[in-house]
Amino acid sequence: MQALFFDNELSIKEIPVPEPAVGEVLVKVLCSAICNTDLEIIKGYMGFRGVLGHEFVGRVVSPAHRLNGKTVVGEINCSCGHCYLCLSGRRTHCTTRTVTGIAGRQGVFADFIALPAENLHLVPDSVPEHIAVFTEPLAAAVEIFEQMHMKPSKNLFIFGAGKLGLLVSMVARLQGFEYTTLDLVKEKADFAASLGIHARPLSDLKADEKAEVCIDCTGSPEGINLALSHLWPRGTLVLKTTVAATEKIDLNSIVINELTILGSRCGLFNPALNLLGRKLIDPSSMISARYSFKDILQAFESAKNPLSHKIIIDHSS
Repeated sequence: MQALFFDNELSIKEIPVPEPAVGEVLVKVLCSAICNTDLEIIKGYMGFRGVLGHEFVGRVVSPAHRLNGKTVVGEINCSCGHCYLCLSGRRTHCTTRTVTGIAGRQGVFADFIALPAENLHLVPDSVPEHIAVFTEPLAAAVEIFEQMHMKPSKNLFIFGAGKLGLLVSMVARLQGFEYTTLDLVKEKADFAASLGIHARPLSDLKADEKAEVCIDCTGSPEGINLALSHLWPRGTLVLKTTVAATEKIDLNSIVINELTILGSRCGLFNPALNLLGRKLIDPSSMISARYSFKDILQAFESAKNPLSHKIIIDHSS
């Protein structure tokens, strides 16, 4: 089968179709999408070598399995199910987990992928493939609100109007929060505003403007200090950014201002699928371009454009 392989550079290679292990099924990839994490991996994040990609929609092609022929999306963390973290309800932090296209497991920029059946979720008939591919990042956006049990009375600053920042903004808007989405690039803030999101260019934000919760979706190492500078004492900083580079922060300010720092990664798929299925969140305007898999190298070049949003890969064309 064909796959997009990363080993210091990107190339399309012919590799064997994966053999599903016990508890796994084979999935034909129908549609995938490029995430900022993919772009960071090719800069050195996680030290990953292999087939990239983790956002996808596929069809199960394991004839003996009950899911055979079903259209699915898949959670990216593959856990053992019996270590301390798995048994205590933290399967996404399993001590021996592999992560699709990120750590120790083949990604979805390929014709087929093998995944644990328990990771798969059925896509409602009402959700087309190019919308269902947003399930994983939307789940990550919903996870913030799941972790914090936030009250809509708290005001939020969302730093970054990129792919994830827009989805976080849509969830915040849906839940009635007083929120502002900010971006260094005026065109990105303007695009967010065109989607009905309360957005402003970062240059309009005054130094003394603060929020109870600041969410860093900037995709840059500098985002953490930016968000910290606009947080009220005893406020909460939510970190969604993962980057290859690192940033120094002033730990004293965290102690003195009694701030809470919350890391937030993957989320629950069912709420995300419900939001998409009921059309409570419509990410279709975020699709900047769609490419055939044979043009995936060109798609990656488009994804590197700061003004690009979601780049979709059609595997069947």
